[in-house]
Amino acid sequence: MSSLSMNSSLVSAPLSQPDFSLWTRITLAILAAPTLAELQQAALEGVLELSGASAGAITLWRDEIEADEGIPPLQIPAGFEFNGARREWDLAWEGTVLGRLSLVWPDGGDVAAVTALCEQIAAVTAKTQMFEQLQHIKREWQAMLDGMIDGVYVCDAQGVILRANRALAMMLGLEISEVLGHHRDDLWGRLPEYTVLRPWQTLEIAPSHLAPRITEFRCGRPDRVFVEMAFELRSAGISLDAEVPTDGQMEQAQGKGERRLCVLHDVTESRRLQEQLLQSEKLAALGELTSGVAHELNNPLATVVGYAELLDLDRNLPENVRRKVGTIHQEATRASHIVQNLLAYARRSSPEKDFFSVSEILQIAVEMRRYQLQTDDVRIVTDFSTSVPQIWGDALQLQQVFFNIISNAVQAVQSWRGSGEIRLSTHPTTMGGAPAVRIVIEDNGPGIAPEHLRRVFDPFFTTKPTGEGTGLGMSIALRIVSNHEGLIWAESRLGHGARFIIELPGAAGTESFVNQTQTEPLPPTPGASEGRRILVIDDEEPVVMLISEILALDGHEVTPAFNGAEALALLKAGDYDLILSDVRMPAVGGPTFFEILQTTRPDLLPKVIFVTGDTMSHSTQEFLQRASRPVLPKPFDPERLRVMVADNLRATAEEGEKGRRGEGE
Repeated sequence: MSSLSMNSSLVSAPLSQPDFSLWTRITLAILAAPTLAELQQAALEGVLELSGASAGAITLWRDEIEADEGIPPLQIPAGFEFNGARREWDLAWEGTVLGRLSLVWPDGGDVAAVTALCEQIAAVTAKTQMFEQLQHIKREWQAMLDGMIDGVYVCDAQGVILRANRALAMMLGLEISEVLGHHRDDLWGRLPEYTVLRPWQTLEIAPSHLAPRITEFRCGRPDRVFVEMAFELRSAGISLDAEVPTDGQMEQAQGKGERRLCVLHDVTESRRLQEQLLQSEKLAALGELTSGVAHELNNPLATVVGYAELLDLDRNLPENVRRKVGTIHQEATRASHIVQNLLAYARRSSPEKDFFSVSEILQIAVEMRRYQLQTDDVRIVTDFSTSVPQIWGDALQLQQVFFNIISNAVQAVQSWRGSGEIRLSTHPTTMGGAPAVRIVIEDNGPGIAPEHLRRVFDPFFTTKPTGEGTGLGMSIALRIVSNHEGLIWAESRLGHGARFIIELPGAAGTESFVNQTQTEPLPPTPGASEGRRILVIDDEEPVVMLISEILALDGHEVTPAFNGAEALALLKAGDYDLILSDVRMPAVGGPTFFEILQTTRPDLLPKVIFVTGDTMSHSTQEFLQRASRPVLPKPFDPERLRVMVADNLRATAEEGEKGRRGEGE
């Protein structure tokens, strides 16, 4: 509990007779005091002059509770001649004691005049205290508003801004003085590229007594999106209904003195993250579908490619037939590459990560388009920072991202003006407080329309004529960047070019990665892998027959099984030198078959090779990494199959020989 009191040292005053002019002068001095401290000083000096008292003190309390704590005594300094009695008056206003006046009272003093003056002092003190409290509350309120990141303002019934915080002024690019006293619609209308996305409407989920309204608009370069909410500040016991405003107008409240509290929230980043999350979810669902379709296509393609190569080995094949077989092989291989591109789209993780420089990858992507850039008269301007960190990731995948964006920029610039410029730059930045690199690719082409900008990363969305684009390029770019824990977004204004921004985390450390699917086997040892018993497990009969014919070229004996259950039954009847197994099969699939072998026949695990058309799905990748066995993707080259089989037969033979030597010793 605190009190505001004046020093109680004695103050001498000359004796004089009170008159009207003296009363007026003292009262005006008290009324003119701007603060409580100055009020105390003026009041005490006036009382001493009016009463003729030789000394006195005024003590004020912040609240009435302090009045019960006792009266501080009037201190008389040593050597002071005391020629009177002490008198005291309560300074009370409307039943509340605000303080106390103590005087060394002279003989013949005018008690009535002092009592009347105390009433004046109490009234002025009450109002001054209230004013100072209001000022304190105002400062606290303004400090609280200025500490908010959202823009906040209070406007009257006509939309004139009466109060505003600094965040609002910053959002508008103005000073506070340029905001206060101006109409909301006038200020908003001067914002660059101001566009109302959602007109004022009632917000149903908020308390109805606040009459909440909400609107949404876009402005600025680059685009920023804001949500604005308005709440009615009602007086106690007064109900003021409001009409829903028309587009572009702040609602006109009914009732004199109406005030509205409005909050402006920048939702640009949250909307961007929501859109990227939505795109990621779309890509995840489409990726699963693509992975399944690609697996189903790989099986027939493996048969077509394999048999075409087997036919080409026939020396007695007529030349005209050989050309047709070559065409079949070429077109089937082309279809296989398309499937691989679809699988790359569905890919969820990178199997070929390493440290690399983003600037070098950007330069390679430019070199890949060098000839086209020259013929299309498009100039490349680079500004690569030397202080950006290296990236840990798949350089080829990110090269594909840069190549797609540059290709799109070339087409846009060339089709719009016949020539132009593309700027590539890298800058150091941070992501989550860690070093990162920002890549900016921008052109001076026609830009992207606002309705198209939000769909740039949608799968199969394209603005190109039919037959000139698949609409997968940017959705694949989003997937690749997301797999590298990065961000990608587009910014554009129609007629002012487009800018694509990519942020990637810098390399945090070294990782080891072994890619089992792309390890080239050693050349087979002649004679060590001929005429062996091989078990082939696949639910596609044409694939089984193809593998059987290819392995028969090396004299192997092939036993077919069309799922894992059949294979397990065959293994109970006898052993095999090698097992070729598909991954995705009905009944007992490859993963279940392999897990059973781990429990019942661990000696057969080194003899397993997986042959599958599904190497990109998340579940298959996890299984193949756990199994740590060689993988031959479909469709496959027959010669590569023969080499892989020979290599594994040789390896198992060498392990068996080492085991026999160990037993002999």
